[in-house]
Amino acid sequence: MPNLSPRAKEVLDYLQTKGRTSPREALLDIDINSGSFTRRITELKDAGFPINVETKRHPVTKRRYNVYTYAPS
Repeated sequence: MPNLSPRAKEVLDYLQTKGRTSPREALLDIDINSGSFTRRITELKDAGFPINVETKRHPVTKRRYNVYTYAPS
């Protein structure tokens, strides 16, 4: 495994277990704020982990948000 920060390892384990998540779900499940979560996702992607990003729009608020999927081949 590449040299990852402890928090990135935690996010990777979480994403591998869950399969897909949004920053809000990660906040509730593993207590990581949105900015830190997206930095850890970038760290994982830079290390070569297969993580796909899909932008969605909330049906009520119309705000955009990303959903991250762990996508091993």
